[in-house]
Amino acid sequence: MAKYFGIIIDEKRMAAIKGTSLEEKVEPIFGGALKRLVIEVSDELGQKVIEQFSKARFDARGFIEETPAAFKRLVFKKVVELKSLGPEVLEKALEEIPSIKSEIEKEDRELPVPDVDLSDILELQKNPVQKPI
Repeated sequence: MAKYFGIIIDEKRMAAIKGTSLEEKVEPIFGGALKRLVIEVSDELGQKVIEQFSKARFDARGFIEETPAAFKRLVFKKVVELKSLGPEVLEKALEEIPSIKSEIEKEDRELPVPDVDLSDILELQKNPVQKPI
């Protein structure tokens, strides 16, 4: 049975893949609130990923979950470099885990602040009571 690795796509990541064949493979999740790319991997490769991280696991759908954010960023970087959603993306990312070891160790102590634009939320907080239209 195949396993999967999902990569959440925000506006910044969408801009990085805009105009490539990867853009067509973006799929909506949670009723379109989020978008993702999915890499299908063999059981063996999925197990290799799981073994690298103490908290990683397969969920009920076969998706690899609970990997460090630094690893997820590395996987997306490899997706962009290779312009692929094939298993070679995860294979290359696994080879480069030593280069992100310090980031992974930091995450064990404290999760990094997401790099997202919150300006619209901050604007809404100035006037928290919304009037009907």
